[in-house]
Amino acid sequence: MTLLSFNRATTLKEAFHACPAERALTDGDEIEKYYVDLSQVRTTEAIEGVSSKLDFLTPGEYSTILFTGHRGCGKTTELKRIQSRWEKEYLVIFINASEEIDINDVSYTDLYLVIIKQVESELRRLDIHFDAKLLESFESWFKETTKETEETVEKSIGITASIEGSAQIPFIAKLWAKLLSQIKGSNTQRITIRQTLEQGISRLKAGINLLLGDGTDKLRRKFPQYKGLLIILDTLDRVPPHVGDHLFFDYAAQLQELNCTIIYTVPISALYSAKHLSNTFGSPNIVPSVNIYELDRQQVHLNSDQKGLEAIASLIERRVEVEAIFESRQQLLELAKASSGHVRQLMTMMQTACLTAHGRGHTKLTAEDIDYAIKQEQFNFERSIPNQHYPLIAQVCLDKNMNKDEESQIMLFGTSVLEYNGKERWNYVNSLVKKIDAFQKALQSTVTSI
Repeated sequence: MTLLSFNRATTLKEAFHACPAERALTDGDEIEKYYVDLSQVRTTEAIEGVSSKLDFLTPGEYSTILFTGHRGCGKTTELKRIQSRWEKEYLVIFINASEEIDINDVSYTDLYLVIIKQVESELRRLDIHFDAKLLESFESWFKETTKETEETVEKSIGITASIEGSAQIPFIAKLWAKLLSQIKGSNTQRITIRQTLEQGISRLKAGINLLLGDGTDKLRRKFPQYKGLLIILDTLDRVPPHVGDHLFFDYAAQLQELNCTIIYTVPISALYSAKHLSNTFGSPNIVPSVNIYELDRQQVHLNSDQKGLEAIASLIERRVEVEAIFESRQQLLELAKASSGHVRQLMTMMQTACLTAHGRGHTKLTAEDIDYAIKQEQFNFERSIPNQHYPLIAQVCLDKNMNKDEESQIMLFGTSVLEYNGKERWNYVNSLVKKIDAFQKALQSTVTSI
């Protein structure tokens, strides 16, 4: 794999900052600097699948696209690359849902408000404004429905003060901002607002679609190269399984009824529901874990796949000078094995190892530093996995497959079990979980009982 030439980290402190665990690559320059194409070892065509769908759409056509994978697998970076690839043909609006709403409690009406608020703001930035009569009619309905006025909205703490050029912002945009702030901050207000909007859902949806249609028409007249709007709703994959089940199954129709193309991130756990997600949305686009194993369904403990290990290790090699940071490249490969092909898990252990080595007065990562970092991440799993899950996880280790039930969804959500796919779809136990005594005992008990 060819790496571009630039200055890589040569100290532990530089390596720590070059391997962020909790932050995705989103900046264009940063992506160009650090991005590694893992499509061959992921053996997936998720990115190409999304791009093909966007390419096939004609002006005036809309589509709802699902994008999924384990939390921390690199979805946000891939979505940013999709944004960059298509921003000449679509007005792409990238939304971090967790910044707008409470990710642990999401309703489709929340997403309606987030989308239209962001669309209005982005169009206004381009000096495109909704039709005055449409806006006035929608504002009147919102005022009557929510019992809000210009005075009550203007008095809302932080709403107008936090938005530059507030005088040019339509009242309704300020109201949307206020409602979203209340939804995110107060459970009581959240329930009240949702109930109020759901009672008038037909008018809400119709009003939003009229504005979207008007905005899209004006956008295409001003910028003829655009097919229309492309909304990317990131971080919805972080919603808990029960919330995702409610959102993507009970309200699947509502999520597909806005007149724009939308990419929703969805929890990978939702794919393991007996309700069959693809029946309502079509086939989801999946970014699986990097395959670091040689699949053999007859083997309990899988051998490592060297190509996969080298690929996941290249994420670190892209960022650091291996000889300057590691005492031996073998230690990097040990991290790669412990990552299970999961990007965030790799970066978390790398950062822990850097901190540990620095605290011990080391100038390079030693085998002991790497082992300590792996152990700490293992302990995090030990603290979070319910005891009743270990027999289920042991069965996955034997079968390389999972049930379609609530417990399986929770295990996928927590990454104690991961999905790998390509020519075959299969599951396997997170390598850190395999090190836990409770898992080893459950595995031995399961094997003995067969």
